[in-house]
Amino acid sequence: MTSVNNDRPHSLMPTLLEIRDSGKCPMLEFSCIVDELKTTGHEEVAAWLESHEASYKEIITQEFPQWLKEHFPDEPDSIAQDAAAATGLEMPEDSFS
Repeated sequence: MTSVNNDRPHSLMPTLLEIRDSGKCPMLEFSCIVDELKTTGHEEVAAWLESHEASYKEIITQEFPQWLKEHFPDEPDSIAQDAAAATGLEMPEDSFS
């Protein structure tokens, strides 16, 4: 896994968690996430993500779940995460267009 950390905002993962928990955007909908970040006053994170859009898939499918496990070890995986892991399901590329 290639980590994308160059000048990454320290608040990236907690902010993504905030957006996820708000339920306003599916985490795979990049444009919705960026718009919601801007709406909620997280312009720095939104700008960073916009300049690293090509890395968003890796961030959201690999790094974010790992961060959640490290910071919230008692939180169970979602049903969707369990199903994807059990079946080897991968996200379609057009999820990020």
